[in-house]
Amino acid sequence: MEINEAQHEFAGQLVDLIADRLGSGRAVHPETAIATSARLAGSLLLRSFGLDLEGAEPGTVILSEEANEQGPQLIGILSAFLRHLGVSLDAKSLEGRSNSRGREPELSVLQSVSLLQDAALSAASEWGLEFHQAAQAAALATAFIVKECANNIGAEVGFNIATYGFIEGAKTVPPSLGSEPEAVVEKKPWYKFW
Repeated sequence: MEINEAQHEFAGQLVDLIADRLGSGRAVHPETAIATSARLAGSLLLRSFGLDLEGAEPGTVILSEEANEQGPQLIGILSAFLRHLGVSLDAKSLEGRSNSRGREPELSVLQSVSLLQDAALSAASEWGLEFHQAAQAAALATAFIVKECANNIGAEVGFNIATYGFIEGAKTVPPSLGSEPEAVVEKKPWYKFW
């Protein structure tokens, strides 16, 4: 599979968008950044299937043969780009029962997708990308984020988070286009009185 120049440019925009929306001074929670990017990729892939999502409750699980057939392509892009970037993965860590996903992402699937989808779709349109191409580019962005976070959480953990995020995004009814991002519940530190 060939990734074109527009997809590379779009992937770079997504990385910047994620850093801007999730980060403080470009510092982000690694698991959240990876999961958010991967969930967006999966959601864009889901939209490419042309399924009738009108009337379906956002957040509802939707199973499709298309997701089962095309979802692994996102994982293939992730793997190939990580190899291209010189990130090696320990196969035993990925296959064994110790396939950790690190800490829980700080956003739900719906929060992740609603935070990015409108800006991402606008940028994809500017680059002339269809949903499927945008999903591939988002997988590329996810690989870049995994590489950047590998020193903090390990490449295998990043890979596992991304893989799970692709699945979550491709099998969850996304928020309506143009909807307000779902509010993020601010967590109170343990020392604050309720």
